[in-house]
Amino acid sequence: MKRALRYVLLFPLLAGVVTTTTHAQILLSEQFTGGASTTGFTVESADDSDCDWTFAPGGLTETTFSVDGAGAVPSGAGFDGDFAFLDSDACGGIGITVNSWLVSPAFDASGSNILVLSFSHQFQARLQSFCKVEVYDGTTWNEIVTYTGTSVGYPNPAQVATFDITAAAAGSAQAQVRFQFNSGWDWWWALDDIRVENVACYFPSGLAATNPGNAGATITFTENGSPSYEWVVTTGALPDGTNAVASGTAPNTNATGLQAGTPYTVFVRSACEGGGFSVWSPGVGFVTAIGNDECINAVPLTVNTDYECGVKTSGTVIGATASGVTSTCFGTADDDVWFSFVALTTTHRVSIIDITGSTSDMYHALWSNACGALELVPNSCSDPQESNPMGLTPGETYYLQIYTWTGSPAQTSVFNVCIGSDPSIGIVERAGGTHLSAFPNPAHDRITFEVDDRIINQVKVLDNAGRTVMQVPFERTLDVRGLEPGTYAVVFVDESGGVVARSRFVRD
Repeated sequence: MKRALRYVLLFPLLAGVVTTTTHAQILLSEQFTGGASTTGFTVESADDSDCDWTFAPGGLTETTFSVDGAGAVPSGAGFDGDFAFLDSDACGGIGITVNSWLVSPAFDASGSNILVLSFSHQFQARLQSFCKVEVYDGTTWNEIVTYTGTSVGYPNPAQVATFDITAAAAGSAQAQVRFQFNSGWDWWWALDDIRVENVACYFPSGLAATNPGNAGATITFTENGSPSYEWVVTTGALPDGTNAVASGTAPNTNATGLQAGTPYTVFVRSACEGGGFSVWSPGVGFVTAIGNDECINAVPLTVNTDYECGVKTSGTVIGATASGVTSTCFGTADDDVWFSFVALTTTHRVSIIDITGSTSDMYHALWSNACGALELVPNSCSDPQESNPMGLTPGETYYLQIYTWTGSPAQTSVFNVCIGSDPSIGIVERAGGTHLSAFPNPAHDRITFEVDDRIINQVKVLDNAGRTVMQVPFERTLDVRGLEPGTYAVVFVDESGGVVARSRFVRD
């Protein structure tokens, strides 16, 4: 039995030509400006649908749109704050039904040469949810595309989709387009910048960005016999004459001057016989390679002498690929990035902080030896963003591998990383302008101090209770075999008893 529909009228019907340009006739252009349809889109929903299409920003609240873990609504590819969306996750809970259509007003396709439909969208897929686009020819709704199972434009940036709907509209003077979202308690579909245009020629096929490096990529496409072509790289939005970061006119040429580890989108169009251009092709996203994608290019980290993370280094997995380093650690290291540091003591704290982007669930591990012959530091695999690897060798270089736990591609996490040290095991400290360092630390037999000795008279060693357990005239090397294992403070004083410098060491 045919399901009954509920109708929500959003704006009076707007038929016919909206705008005409020299080389393309725009039959429909919907931006949802002001949080409403300005052309006459309506919403039709099955009677048992628990929620309907709605508009942002008017319908966008914490309870009507389930933003992702980083708090990001759809962006890029022409999205702004005004768009249409249906978020099934905000409808309720288990057992809900979502089945709703966003339907355009009628437009006249009777005089069209090539009729092109384009729209910006983001679909976060889950379970059996699907999105369907159909075109009405005056009699029948003809399916153009269905999205299901795989997210499109999620995580950001969103994507632009473009289709030749000439045959589907069949030259009807009452053509329409509609967008159906059908799901249970799943995720969402968001739409913006819906256009129908009558054009004189079509864009070339097979657009791709291959071999992305740190600063560029090779742009390829299949020529279709047009007089010439134009490709443009942007940060996601359709080319508008002002937002190109790279451009060219021929296939198999390089886009240069790009930033490492950055997402971009490339578009291409054809020059038409007699002048003008086709519409832009669907955008093809790509990400330039990140600088520290491999161990050999690990970013050096500064080691803090406490746990305050006074010095931290920024990082991201955007553009990262699998380095092929395997271990017994968990998570999926398909987007691992690398850092390095020189150990100052036998234990340090690794902290991954200030995480934003598509996921905050990061994973890390610590490696010793040289790149190409790495050995996993025992017990250094860590799902928590903070770990305290032990058994390190002071003076040795270690490699920190960081990646997202998930195996889903195109993660956009950005973070800071810092290496901390136990402040009770000071390695290099300053007091009164005098520099002091101690080694080896921990010490077993003897410990040697590197210090300016011009004004030092006595050396005191104190235990954790503050009791003096050793006091001797100044000497650079102390015999500590008589001390019990533990942590000690060493204090250097001048002739008047004033403290010149202090540090701590461990007797193992």
